[in-house]
Order: sequence, then structure tokens, then C-alpha cells
Amino acid sequence: MNNIFIPDKLESEEKFTDTEEITRTIGINLKRARQRRSLSLDEVSSRSTVSKSMLSDIERGRKCPTIAVLYKICEGIHVSLPSLLKKPDKFVEVVENQKLIPHGGLDLQYMFRYDINTSMEIHKFRIAPNTEVKAESHGERVWEYIMVIDGIFSLVLDDSEYEIGKGEAIRFLANREHIYANKTDKDLLAYNIVYYGG
Repeated sequence: MNNIFIPDKLESEEKFTDTEEITRTIGINLKRARQRRSLSLDEVSSRSTVSKSMLSDIERGRKCPTIAVLYKICEGIHVSLPSLLKKPDKFVEVVENQKLIPHGGLDLQYMFRYDINTSMEIHKFRIAPNTEVKAESHGERVWEYIMVIDGIFSLVLDDSEYEIGKGEAIRFLANREHIYANKTDKDLLAYNIVYYGG
């Protein structure tokens, strides 16, 4: 482990107020370091001999690793210990407007794909005139939030139908089959947030 060093002080003299804060920081930094190297959790586990479940819990901020575990991770993916302990810079991600791609009966652009830290994904979608799209249950604790940009959106859920127009929004528990519909003669454009947090 001669490529790892622990300075007397962190270069930025980071000060943490509680264990929860440093646990969260380590998780964020580990995930970013892994993704920058295009490594899966399985690959990091193999390189570091730290179990995949432990690595997942660390990235989620559920477990604070011991120094011994941190050493194994640092050695396995070739990062310094201070880089895992450094408070991350403010994170900004800009998504440009892109062409919507056909996806299961509607045209879709992933604005933000599923993020383990936020438990959500966000997309923009378009439904052609006089079109219905059936969707299966997304899970027992999954919520959907739909905001209409243009057109009229219809949601069929159980035996009920809900209709919202431009500038309006609807949320629902997506734990059963549901139908998205555009019953007009014009395109429907909307944003959809899918929240997996329960």
C-alpha cells in the first residue's frame, strides 16, 4: 500500500460536524471516483476485496467505513485517502435540449437518469395525438409527478380518469397499471419525475 499517504492535516483542513456528514461525504466521493474510472461495484469489490453490499452501503451513506476498509478501497481503485475525505465541490449538471427518442409508445428524453443519491429520475416526453400508452406498476413505493408543458394529459388509474392541461401537474402512486393518454388532435409535451424513495 505504498501509494497511499495520510497527511497530518487534510490539505483543505476540512472540519466535519458529525459522523453522518463524513459518512455522506465519503459515499459521494467514492461513487464519483468509481464512475470516473468507469468501474462497476463488482469491479471495485474484486479489486479491493470489500464486499459489493458494503461498497453500496458506503456510497449510499448508510455505513461509515473503518480505516482498514478505506485503505482497501484506496489501494483497489488507486485513489488517495484525502480525496475520499474531501468535502465535494458544489455539483452542477447541465442537460441540453435533445431530440426525443421513441420509447414504449411515447417519445422520451432522459433529463436526469436514475440517481442513487436522490432516488429519482426525470424525463421529458411527448405523446402523439389520440394515443394511449399503458404502463405497468413501477413498484410498491414509487411515485410519479407529471407536469404538462403543452397540451392536455389524461391519466387512467384504476376506474378513474384525471385530466390536466398546460401549466398543471399531477402526482400519483405508480404501484399498479396505469395509462398515459393524449385524447386531443395536438401533441402533448410533459415532464415526468419518478421518485423511488417510498
